[in-house]
Amino acid sequence: MPTTDEQEQGVRRVYGEIAGVYEAFFPSLQRYEGRVERFLGETVGPGRRVLDVGCGPGQLTRELEPTVEVVGLDLSPEMIERAREGRPSGEYRVYSYREPVPGELGRFDVALAVGCLDFCDDLERTLGHVSEALKPGGRLLFTVLERRPGLEGHEAARRQIQTEDQEVTLYFWSFAETARALEAANLLPRTYAHGPGWVQLLEQRTMHFGWWDVERR
Repeated sequence: MPTTDEQEQGVRRVYGEIAGVYEAFFPSLQRYEGRVERFLGETVGPGRRVLDVGCGPGQLTRELEPTVEVVGLDLSPEMIERAREGRPSGEYRVYSYREPVPGELGRFDVALAVGCLDFCDDLERTLGHVSEALKPGGRLLFTVLERRPGLEGHEAARRQIQTEDQEVTLYFWSFAETARALEAANLLPRTYAHGPGWVQLLEQRTMHFGWWDVERR
């Protein structure tokens, strides 16, 4: 299994390599069924501050109205460049999910962490970092690959994925583990759903997320 540093380097390399084609594949790889759009429609108004953790090329927040301040963080410099091109008014930084969100960025009304915590080996720590970046009452929509007995490909706590020249680890968290991490991170659950996340192309298997809408206490 890769070390934490090797894992991060591997994820950065994989997403850097696909940055140029990511959005072309996005409709087939990730079937979010409008969950992100509904969440943003409910929580984001003029002048709000939105943090997009693991923003990729920024497609989830790109079309928010101009008065909304978007800050995007991602491991991949190539993805960050794509995000800047798509929303020049946004602020985008290369960021490690192991580290606190930089304090100089201020606090946020709303945050997303969709499809990026799959590579996180310490869910409590990472959710704690995002929670600290939210204002009291701030909302976060995040996903985890959910461990579920009997659901093919989701039975184990982790799974090694071999790319062309790199091995990375996917982490699967049970409902109870995620709930405990939320408690430790001072986040209050509002809604939860279990639904499709993305399609593993080599095996043509739909991977499922736990979708959590939570609020900072």
